[in-house]
Amino acid sequence: MTQPLIDIHSHLYPRWYVEALKRRTELPRIVGVEGAERFVIFPGESGRPMGPDYWDVERKLLFMDRVGIDQTLVSLGNPWLDPFGADEAPELARVANAYFSGLEAETQRRIVGLGVLPQHDVAAAARTVAEAAATRGLYGLINGCRMCGRTLDDPALEPIWNALEETRLPLLLHPHYVVGQDALDGFGHAFPLALGFPFETTVAIARLVFAGVLRRHPRLTVVAAHGGGTLPYLAGRLDAGWSSDASVHDRLPEPPTQSLGNLVLDALVYHRGALLAASALVGVERMAFGTDHPFAVADPEMNLRAIDETFTGNDREAVRAESARRIFSLPRP
Repeated sequence: MTQPLIDIHSHLYPRWYVEALKRRTELPRIVGVEGAERFVIFPGESGRPMGPDYWDVERKLLFMDRVGIDQTLVSLGNPWLDPFGADEAPELARVANAYFSGLEAETQRRIVGLGVLPQHDVAAAARTVAEAAATRGLYGLINGCRMCGRTLDDPALEPIWNALEETRLPLLLHPHYVVGQDALDGFGHAFPLALGFPFETTVAIARLVFAGVLRRHPRLTVVAAHGGGTLPYLAGRLDAGWSSDASVHDRLPEPPTQSLGNLVLDALVYHRGALLAASALVGVERMAFGTDHPFAVADPEMNLRAIDETFTGNDREAVRAESARRIFSLPRP
């Protein structure tokens, strides 16, 4: 009997969202005619090809069958609603959350959804958290490493953290903007994806922790994409930096690793050593398998090999499925 497998990090770009990005004249945007569309995120790149794998639910199910995935927690991909202002964001949020909540019934619970927040206004985002929590078929939210145009340490975001803690909805934080873009030029999108994205997550979560957000909101569930970036490896250095600078102690009166251990990390790191570092930081009960499908960087077979080589018994079952089921309160397919 094969062990269950749940994917918590997978994306869809429904056609209505593709068309919204095609109407844009600035990055990020989608260019080209249907059948030859390209998603352009970074300055100077030609973009990556987009096809039906990005929006077709049946193709998502076929991918799941090929890999042996029992259930997928799917979300809108970056840049989510970040580029859209008050004239478009509220309606796009309504459409998105209705779409992703409907996937559960459409696929007999094999695909279930995360909601998305409008980014034009903090109060609107906080209201949407409550609305998503009351929406059957939504099991959390996805957001970028900025919220309503602000870094995650901004005190103005407190209403959103309050709403997330009150509703107990998990929040998947996912990069988009890249850290150190100038230093990563010259290698297409390989460096921005492999380095810039996890660096962005690292900085964003560090700001969240040093601002005391996770300490003030102990029931807040934050899921960090791509294994939490470099946090598992640099956690001790963050403690050292914290202890060497008393000016940060007012907002965070204890070492940052005490908050970092409360994160949830996806196991989307492709490598046994990285999995060991992640599990040392948060424990296997706070780790969950992910694929990053449909992006070309996705390599679920490599991820699964690393998981199976690293963990055994209950630990392997936790990373493959059981942690995800418990953290997101998922229905059984």
